Amino acid sequence: MTEAAETNHLKLLAKRHARATRVAQHEALNFIAIHLGFANWTQLVTAIKSGWIPSSEQVASIEAVVANHVSPADFTTGSADASARRWEYLEQAEQGRIRGHAYRLQVALDDVIIAGEGWSITVPEDPSARATVRTSAEVDDQSPVFDPDFLEEALSLANHRMAQVRGKISTDWPRRSTKPDGKGRSRHPLWDRDSDTWFCLHCNGKITGDQIAQNLWHCPACGASPVDIFDTAFWCEDEGKSLPPIGAKAKSDTRKPEFHVVDDRPKLELNERNIILLMRSALLDDATNISERLGALLAEITVDEDNDVWISLEEDLWPDHKEPTQAIKVAAQLGIEIELETMWSKIPFHWPALGEQTSSTTEYLQMLLDAYAQYPIPSNSDA
Repeated sequence: MTEAAETNHLKLLAKRHARATRVAQHEALNFIAIHLGFANWTQLVTAIKSGWIPSSEQVASIEAVVANHVSPADFTTGSADASARRWEYLEQAEQGRIRGHAYRLQVALDDVIIAGEGWSITVPEDPSARATVRTSAEVDDQSPVFDPDFLEEALSLANHRMAQVRGKISTDWPRRSTKPDGKGRSRHPLWDRDSDTWFCLHCNGKITGDQIAQNLWHCPACGASPVDIFDTAFWCEDEGKSLPPIGAKAKSDTRKPEFHVVDDRPKLELNERNIILLMRSALLDDATNISERLGALLAEITVDEDNDVWISLEEDLWPDHKEPTQAIKVAAQLGIEIELETMWSKIPFHWPALGEQTSSTTEYLQMLLDAYAQYPIPSNSDA
């Protein structure tokens, strides 16, 4: 590779890196130089002009770092060997063990989740949001996340993965979305509009172009996503001109994770959907023929605010004298009241009495076909 080609290749890698890590181009160039053992980019260029050429292994190492999106902090503390070891570790980090405890690592909707038995840690896509640690109530006193050393290692692993996620996002967005111009104007990654002032749909305040770019277009106050960020507060009479500035969250608030103890034991939820499902199933238990089964399926079941149930049964499908004993028993088990009534509605098939003669759907269908066959459609009909 020629001197110019070698320099241009390294410049291209630095440009990709600058976009992924949201830093200035000169910082990315200096990092490339440091990674290759030079004090800065100027010394690297001087060495190339003097005939020095990086080895294929060194270039591959830089390409690996660029592909994995090193976080901005690594530009000042970067070490070629340390970076290579870290990314090799991350490639194997989808599952493994920390201090003897198994974990799995995954990305879900751009949030990073690392989890093990009875615990999980979520690092949000929003850079200003705090990580969340959840533990199960059953193993709360034995959870490894209360070991400071374990927690530090797990958070480090999740944060490194999040650096990759944010780097990928930054690379996909326009450069101006993460690096405002000299006047502080940034470009919305979705709306493709430039402005030095932005507004969150949920907050009464102004956000600077630098603020929103540094926070990956999440509101620095409430964490709202880019879809809720606009260049005018169209919901205000003066379009937001009188709104005060929104301040950034204190760093101490975002560095420490939030802890939540979650009771994840299986629980029977008596919500409207589940109650209706159980009551309809009980009606099907009560049904002894096809007509009654259709009546159970077509019954109108409503649940009030006290979880009490009102069941309306089609009078042509469910006999007046028949009490739905299983449904009544299920209501008693759930500790709720049940009210029954009959209704009239348009049933799906003619001759409902046919369904009273069988409990087999195939037999019932054949009866219907035979009955409908007695009323052929006239040949001159448009039906």
